[in-house]
Amino acid sequence: MKNLSIIFHSGSYDRVNHGLSIALSALLMGGKAKLYFTHGSLIYLKRKKDKSITLLEEDEDCRGGYIKSVENGHVEMMEETIKHCKEVGAEFFVCPASMAILNISKNGMIAEVDRVVGLASFISESEENDLIFV
Repeated sequence: MKNLSIIFHSGSYDRVNHGLSIALSALLMGGKAKLYFTHGSLIYLKRKKDKSITLLEEDEDCRGGYIKSVENGHVEMMEETIKHCKEVGAEFFVCPASMAILNISKNGMIAEVDRVVGLASFISESEENDLIFV
């Protein structure tokens, strides 16, 4: 299995969920995954005070189906998918410029975040990996 580097730009549920699913599949098949979150996707790495569901306004049409699927055990919460990725070796990186624009500090991020690095550094560290932009 090849190693992957995935850049998450959009905060759209389907894009982030599918990107994490790709990463998790690669990890479970023996590959490595480096995950870079920028702009809208940072909402999924922000520390939350409660267990509320994080969805963008553009995803509101699927809120009911998402909640029902989580309750029925067909889909796991995004936070759980992130934890599973981390448990099997994913590395999580965040964009400092996006953090500044969105006024998010490193302390405001979840524990799974490994490092805050610029895009050029992330791409340089991903030289041997296949790069996917989500």
